[in-house]
Amino acid sequence: MARRALVIGSQTGGLRGVHSDVEVVADALTSLGFTATTAIEADATRAGILERYRGLVEDTRSDDAAVVYYSGHGGRQRNALATGDASLPPWLHFILPTDIDDRSDGTFRGVLAQELSLLQLELTEKSANVTTILDCCHSARMSRDAGALPKADDRLAAFPWADVERRLAALGADPRADLSVGDDNPLAVRVVACSPDESAYELGTTTLGGPHGALTSNLVPVLKSEHAASLTWRGLLDLVRPAVMDVVPMQRPELEGPLDRLVFSIETRDETGVLPVVVHDGAALLAGAALFGMAVGDRYAVVAPGGDVDRPLDTAVVDRIAGDRARLRLATVAADALPAGCSAHPLEVALGARPVAVVPVGHPSRSEVVDALRTSPHVRVVDRTTDVVARVRLDGGGVRLLDAAGEPLHGSATSLDPPGLARLTDDLQKLARATHVRELASGAGPSALPDDVGVSYARLLADGSEAELARSGEHLFAGDRVVVRFRNGAADKRFVSVLDVGVSGGVSLLTASEPDGLTLEPGEGYELGRDVAGVLDGIELYWPPAVPADAPR
Repeated sequence: MARRALVIGSQTGGLRGVHSDVEVVADALTSLGFTATTAIEADATRAGILERYRGLVEDTRSDDAAVVYYSGHGGRQRNALATGDASLPPWLHFILPTDIDDRSDGTFRGVLAQELSLLQLELTEKSANVTTILDCCHSARMSRDAGALPKADDRLAAFPWADVERRLAALGADPRADLSVGDDNPLAVRVVACSPDESAYELGTTTLGGPHGALTSNLVPVLKSEHAASLTWRGLLDLVRPAVMDVVPMQRPELEGPLDRLVFSIETRDETGVLPVVVHDGAALLAGAALFGMAVGDRYAVVAPGGDVDRPLDTAVVDRIAGDRARLRLATVAADALPAGCSAHPLEVALGARPVAVVPVGHPSRSEVVDALRTSPHVRVVDRTTDVVARVRLDGGGVRLLDAAGEPLHGSATSLDPPGLARLTDDLQKLARATHVRELASGAGPSALPDDVGVSYARLLADGSEAELARSGEHLFAGDRVVVRFRNGAADKRFVSVLDVGVSGGVSLLTASEPDGLTLEPGEGYELGRDVAGVLDGIELYWPPAVPADAPR
């Protein structure tokens, strides 16, 4: 297994720290076992970037780890070609190579987001262990001190539209578009400096010395820390994001893709329900109290960055809910003594305390199952069999898990040994969280969601036409392809997320290109189901392989 990295820096438009960014990132990746190829100056032209990216694709094998890093300017331009053509993106996002000002032959030398995405798709066809890091403006959806300089560039007033039109047409016909997976590539982790409409900044002075990008200057120390290899990407962002926003409040780094993977690995660690701990004015706090269904009395294990949940720093109980925040009362450690990046792992929480029936009541193995479920913070066993999220039916020497409608979630019984009971607990946790998501309501008062984003749904037909879906529900089948459209009818910016709650209770984010919500400008729309090459393929529905298909769900 090899580890390879392509580290690109385009120092143009007044930036001074890009070459230093390349140097420190290459050094950090080398310390983690990567062979780093750097590309700056003449090697960071459009042709140079594409050639080296394709070389990385060619060299990568199935068990390899591959990283692509870019530091430089990012561009965002409203797409004049998109008027009346829904297949074209309303905005163009691109990185600016070192030859961006060369228009001698009428060529646009920026590298479009779609081009980066297709190259990334090729890379993930070779290996599932792919990471892209973009320290530039407008970096989402694209594969502060006195010296802060925006890493955006506005020198493209005379935009070379003819070449852009040719390139977008070529992208639409590119056979690699068949690799596309819709809104985002689920195999690639992407660390981006900011959302699509934000600027990323270069800082004149940093803890690394001279000028560096705000993202890079806070990412590198984490990558070089002793606990880097034991962090998930989600845990890494919990360290990097607040550090960046402490210096540049208007720049919010984002993370896309499989967030529960360990850094630069395909190994995952389940962090369902795990939340970052924020220390403010001597108090340990958790955000999103209403969203996550927190309640006074919820118990958490407080774990250090990269730490073991079985050996937490402390345990804590929620003793107060104020607005959207829950306050933790720590057992032994002062809040101010907690290291940055601590996380709270649920031990006993109201969110998951959903009623479950274990039947028949008189079965000799029932107490064994009830005892196993008592260890879960997400369910509680009740005597009734109605108004429950699931029923656990003892069946011979095993158990069958039935959903709220009484349909089995597995084709065969689960054993009563420890692995079988652990699987049962995990399945019930998924059903409990799915129930919570389905029951979420808009907030009240100033927290209420305004009804100004229009949403519509359609099924793609075999002849290329569409059938609009009723909002009250439709019969759909495995293999059907669905499109979700939304448009911002407000005078202000809106952020939209689309969640899928699956037949077996799995909850997944479909708008994965911006995990904290797709950014929609006033009047802007978005189609979920159009691939990176502009082809409207829809979201294909599938039947979970473990779920019996002999009854509708």
